[in-house]
Amino acid sequence: MKNNPFLSAAGEEWTAAKMDAKIARGQYLPSVSFEERFVRTSIPAEVFAFKINQERLLLSDFSSVDNFNKPPPVNEYLTAFTVEQALFAPKAYLGYRIARREAGARGQELRRKKEEVAYQVLSAYLGVLTAKEYLQVADRAQEDARERLRVAEALERSGMGLASDVLRARVFLASAEAGRVTADNRLALARQGLALAMGERGGTEADSVAALPALPEEGSLPDRIAEAHAARADLRAVSMRVEAADATVDLQRSDYLPTVGVMGVWQMDGQDGVFSPDNRSWKVGVGLTWNLFDGLRREAAVARSSAESGRAKAYYRGAQDAAAFQVTKAYLGAREAGSRVEIARSSAAAAEEGLRLIRARYENQLARMIDLLDAQSAANAARADLVKAENDLRQSRAELLFATGRLLPWALPGSEDKP
Repeated sequence: MKNNPFLSAAGEEWTAAKMDAKIARGQYLPSVSFEERFVRTSIPAEVFAFKINQERLLLSDFSSVDNFNKPPPVNEYLTAFTVEQALFAPKAYLGYRIARREAGARGQELRRKKEEVAYQVLSAYLGVLTAKEYLQVADRAQEDARERLRVAEALERSGMGLASDVLRARVFLASAEAGRVTADNRLALARQGLALAMGERGGTEADSVAALPALPEEGSLPDRIAEAHAARADLRAVSMRVEAADATVDLQRSDYLPTVGVMGVWQMDGQDGVFSPDNRSWKVGVGLTWNLFDGLRREAAVARSSAESGRAKAYYRGAQDAAAFQVTKAYLGAREAGSRVEIARSSAAAAEEGLRLIRARYENQLARMIDLLDAQSAANAARADLVKAENDLRQSRAELLFATGRLLPWALPGSEDKP
């Protein structure tokens, strides 16, 4: 959860969405600005205005028209504080509502991303455990193959065995050694896959340090589907975007309403400097803006947002159906995997017993080497099948937890209490 780069990227997206919501909330609050400006001008209109603002307009200024047409340059140091506050602005409220829904959706997507990371780590961890079990099977197969070669050589030396049996046993041992190399390679790749899922640097390896805790059993399919609809964070994210789409329709309709606000300005004007003001003045006002006709753009915008709202609702329904299908697939896979584990156990037990009987018959010159090697191959395959079946069961149960949206509380107890 700390090192995975894709999870970090999703966290930054959530942070950005929350900041967007704060930006939208700022439309409620007053806007306060400060302005400091220096102007030196000889433009007649500005000179006249600046003198009035500075309370420096004298009666002698009216003695000659040149005082207006060709005035000497003057300085203006202007300091102003401006406050603006919206009183009735439906778009501000609705925009904040939409931004909050989007931030909430991003947060739910982040939670689902955490579940994805947990599922990837869990699957990779299971891969390491399974690779170790395959390695144990390969080691046992190699030991059995050495034992078959030892018995064949002993029988040949005593004159009771065939040279062809020794050659077959050596070929069988070479095949078992090749299987051991493959199992080693599979374990190394599984360890690198676990490190990658954990967000470690490329090329590093991570190992499993303990057996996996028991995964919950399947339960009933209707309960699992209902749990997915209630618990999956990605479905909640889509639901929030449906609410945001409905709010967008209201946002477009708010163009039919006026916007009302107030403003106030406090201003200082001076000729000699900022700290030597000649006059202090203020103004307050209230304004109303009402768009009465805009070429039917509002109507088109409302229709478009209504269509987007319908699209969001259809997508939400499709997401629910897809989630139900994913739960069903994982549920049936777990049930099937459980049955195959029982079959694989029975098959492995039968293969071991068959190998024991054939080995005893061969050592008593009642069976051929090829029969013994066939029984050994069947036992090796049954052991591998059992490992695969047990891994498939654990993987299927992990997939079912992920499909129902309950993997994160299982992997990180107490995560439900965190925002």
